[in-house]
Amino acid sequence: MHPVSTDIDARLSRFLDSLRASGASTSTVRAYRSDLAQYHRWLTAAGSTLEQMDVKLVRRYAAFLGSMHYAPATSARKLSAVRSAHAWLHSRDLTPTDPAQPVPGPRRVRTLPATLSRDEMDELLIAAPVVDDRERRDLAMVELLYGCGLRAAEVCALRVKDVDLARGRLRVTGKGDKQRVVPVGAAAAEAVQTYLDCARPRMVGTRSCDRLLVSVRGRGLHPSDVRRALLRRLDRRGLAHRSPHALRHTFATHLLEGGADLRSIQDLLGHASVGTTQIYTHVSVRHLRSAHAASHPRAR
Repeated sequence: MHPVSTDIDARLSRFLDSLRASGASTSTVRAYRSDLAQYHRWLTAAGSTLEQMDVKLVRRYAAFLGSMHYAPATSARKLSAVRSAHAWLHSRDLTPTDPAQPVPGPRRVRTLPATLSRDEMDELLIAAPVVDDRERRDLAMVELLYGCGLRAAEVCALRVKDVDLARGRLRVTGKGDKQRVVPVGAAAAEAVQTYLDCARPRMVGTRSCDRLLVSVRGRGLHPSDVRRALLRRLDRRGLAHRSPHALRHTFATHLLEGGADLRSIQDLLGHASVGTTQIYTHVSVRHLRSAHAASHPRAR
């Protein structure tokens, strides 16, 4: 249990501990802690307390978030943290009411995920003319992001023992420490095997590290390392900048365009709800419109 922070009410700290105990990811708990610390500061400045909060005051806080010009998704998360905390506090009789429940979050704008075309992916996956240990690692990394649909944090968390190339599969630890097994295609398997045989032993040296992907100094990678490595690769090939998550979106989009069903894609991505996966149907419709416009005799 984390020590109680001075910038947050002790009861809110107990709520955060309950989140952690229920399996919420470290990043989720960290974001909620920041959001609730901000809420607690606002309460103090407004001369109010958790017990005194009512619907009118929560609406004022929602308006305050709106005045800060956050992205809709950020405001929605911050208000979600407040609603979840108040519901938890009230259910345990730590506050007399649940004033946040009637207050809706801001409407979230549904945006299509950025993806790369098949030609762009082919260009990105071509090995560099000069092949060194870092190049072999980066190729394995990109093959895993695109070939297996992994998040940056997931590819960083992979351990050597999670990789079973003989059976063509990975054991992936996703959000909330939930595990799933995903298949590894031939191209990704070849890139990973080459990295394991020809690069990783030199990068690790005499150090002890169980992570699959390591730095030139033999330590495990962080998501920021993955982002920088991908940007280097995109720059060298003259491609527009994309985040590592764009490769995950591209993985799902290309699967859908190839005929895979949403349920299978949901399992491969590790989405808790198929509703999260359904955004890729919009990407696929965009692709189909292009195909229709280019091919159908009555499209023009």
